[in-house]
Amino acid sequence: MTRVRRKRLSLSLRLQPYEGDPMAEVVDYLNSLPKDEVNRKVADILVAALLPYARYHSGKYTQEQLRFACWEAQDSLNKHGSNMRLALGVEQPQFVLPTSVVGVNPNPPTHHNSATNQPDTEADAPDSKRPTTLIPGQVSSLDLNTIFGVD
Repeated sequence: MTRVRRKRLSLSLRLQPYEGDPMAEVVDYLNSLPKDEVNRKVADILVAALLPYARYHSGKYTQEQLRFACWEAQDSLNKHGSNMRLALGVEQPQFVLPTSVVGVNPNPPTHHNSATNQPDTEADAPDSKRPTTLIPGQVSSLDLNTIFGVD
């Protein structure tokens, strides 16, 4: 059997984030890994995140093919997120609608512990224990109180 040699494409990329940026943390992490593992991780994430855009940009795919590419990309990214949470021991996030969609009650009701009928002591704890988001534009856990009141 004759093997068909496929042309290899190349992408050269140089990331130089400033110290303290989230991207700098990612670059430090990637630099700590073996090169073949870095290439595999970056390739997997780029395909999952950007393949639908690449196919759309090429103009060679039908709307139906683009729809399936988007669904497959979303499924792949969802699986990545689930695997990441499992590996790090992090619970499933609760998704929140923007405040423009959800009417926010400025005076949320007081929550009580149903077992003892006493006020929930966690509700009195300061929010300083709750982390803020590291990704700009994403809702932080502190924003949950704005929408649902103290939990």
